Amino acid sequence: MATGRATAKLILCGEHAVVYGEPAIAVPFSQAVIETEVLPTKQKTKFSSAFFTGDLDNMPPILFGIKEMVEAILKDIGTEPVLIRVLTEIPIGRGLGSSAAVAASVARALFAYFKQELTDETLLEFVNQSEKLAHGNPSGIDAVTVVTEKPVWFQRDLSLETMHFHEKLFLVVADTGIPSETRAAVADVGRLIEAQPEKFKPMIHDLGNISREIRKQLEGAADIQQVGKAMNAAQVILEELTVSDSSLEKLIRVALQNGAAGAKLTGGGRGGCMVALVSSKKQAESLVKALHAAGASEEWIFTIGEGTHESNSGSSHQYSAY
Repeated sequence: MATGRATAKLILCGEHAVVYGEPAIAVPFSQAVIETEVLPTKQKTKFSSAFFTGDLDNMPPILFGIKEMVEAILKDIGTEPVLIRVLTEIPIGRGLGSSAAVAASVARALFAYFKQELTDETLLEFVNQSEKLAHGNPSGIDAVTVVTEKPVWFQRDLSLETMHFHEKLFLVVADTGIPSETRAAVADVGRLIEAQPEKFKPMIHDLGNISREIRKQLEGAADIQQVGKAMNAAQVILEELTVSDSSLEKLIRVALQNGAAGAKLTGGGRGGCMVALVSSKKQAESLVKALHAAGASEEWIFTIGEGTHESNSGSSHQYSAY
């Protein structure tokens, strides 16, 4: 048996705009981890998870990206049928990079099982291929963040930089409980830009500038109020782009009414998760209670800065084969 692990991701800013070459900031979301086991089986290769269990050939369309990746890996290095068992789950369609994390954990487990070396470059290729089938026109930020397990400054086809945040900041993430369809949201934004470029292209550029302002803050002596103000401005634009919805906006209002410096959706939108910036752990704990009372299906307290991710990075690169 062999195991592979991968951490989810959280986009702080730049979602949707990153598809059009503007920058985004994403961080590993260590509160949500995928673990996959690969075991021998005498029959055809099978896949087992909370979402689907059965023969690889019968996987549903939503998992076609994983299916094709597994087939490609087995064609290259497989010598026998296996049972692929996803043991832990990240909520699907919540903007947390569940599909990329599952792909990475499965690939790591398969390579460990067949005792083959897997470089980050090769892993990124596999995960990106899987993501294209899952989301149509992904920016690549999910795959990069999941594979590197570092906070990243990502600009499609231009730059990828690992970031270090000097100030410790507290975030609260809340799940609306409603799955988000990234593919549809990305496509709809594309149609808006095509139909009214004079209106919507400047909004995309404004989202990029918000990412630049947040980066400046996070890599310096971060002013929580300024970061929060930038997050709020991003949310206004995302609403204009039609990727927000009432479930997100309800939780965002609750966060702001309970003292959050800023709050916005994270990921594809139209359901999924929101993220709020608060001043302390005590305030985060209080906000979690308020969000839960308001109907959030799950909440997490999350910190960035002071080496938070750097000290944890690499944990999901640890495999075992026995």
